[in-house]
Amino acid sequence: MVATYDPLLVLLSVVIAIVGAYAGLRLARGLLRQGGPLRKALLSAAAVTIGGGIWSMHFVGMLALELPVVINYDVLLTLISALVSILVTGIGLSIASYGDASLRRLAAAGVFMGLGISSMHYIGMAAVRANCVVSYAYGMVAASVLVGIAAASLALWLAFNMKGSWQTLAAAVVMGLAIAGMHYTAMAAATFLPVEVLIEYAAPALSPYLLAIVVALAAFLIFGLALLIALPEQTVPAAVAEPVAKAAEAAPPPNGLQPGRLSRLPVEQNKTTLLLDPDQIVSIQAEAHYTRVSDGAETYFCSFSLSDLEARLDPTVFLRVHRSHIINLKHARALERHRAQAIVRLGDRSGAGVPVSRRNVPRLREALGLPS
Repeated sequence: MVATYDPLLVLLSVVIAIVGAYAGLRLARGLLRQGGPLRKALLSAAAVTIGGGIWSMHFVGMLALELPVVINYDVLLTLISALVSILVTGIGLSIASYGDASLRRLAAAGVFMGLGISSMHYIGMAAVRANCVVSYAYGMVAASVLVGIAAASLALWLAFNMKGSWQTLAAAVVMGLAIAGMHYTAMAAATFLPVEVLIEYAAPALSPYLLAIVVALAAFLIFGLALLIALPEQTVPAAVAEPVAKAAEAAPPPNGLQPGRLSRLPVEQNKTTLLLDPDQIVSIQAEAHYTRVSDGAETYFCSFSLSDLEARLDPTVFLRVHRSHIINLKHARALERHRAQAIVRLGDRSGAGVPVSRRNVPRLREALGLPS
């Protein structure tokens, strides 16, 4: 059978992939800055947005397929393919966003997510009900899986490395085209052969165009909600903020501490809660939703997230030098440059350095009184 594609539906599928990628990337950027329930909510929203966008692109791409026979779809398998897309995306984002988003972690998450997305596509292909048999060219199948892994890895790298709005938009275009490339590479692997015994299939209740419009509208609604969630919080106008700030400064905080600041940091060791003086703390490292606090000799478990501690410790003493690390500036002993990034050596027994991200190098140098 000769398979052709409706160009308008192909274009719509690519647009869905790009818009879904943009909305999902905007959400995913917030994962590294949040902890606790808010992080879980962002992770779920990003998974639904990116995974749902990938599935919507796939389904509209399938509707673009035109064969000389009536095409229907098994509802259960179609729903399973959507759930697989959302689930593997969520797991991939979870793997990539916990701790330091290193290349190794992103690659592992990308392989998992790419294999899952490829599985979603072929589950969706198995949902086709028509008087034909689908035969696959295994070389092209392997190529589509590799494209899926590359697209997923690219998506995760972009999600945790793109900063500006224009960069995110450019990344979304690249990611959307990569996702569409995976789908149409997989479709190129399929050959549709007529069957000897015909089965009577009723025409779908909705035409491919109408069904594609319904899916696209639902997808764009989800993308719109995701973008609303990703909007930055409004700042207070200066005319209002300045008097409020002056009033706050005029009122002395109780015990000499600013509201919300920690005078002692509760940590756990051997089923005992210890209270560390902030001056004892040398460094803090993120560990999932929690942190590991070092006093230079011992490492303790802390139930606060890195973002919580950044907000509640004295910013003149403690500086977040990396998405996964906070250091006590009083314990800094040396700063080593490594290309655009750096490593700060602290006064602890291990002698191990703490990585400093490129954007935080100028801040650290200024805080240490070093020339820029």
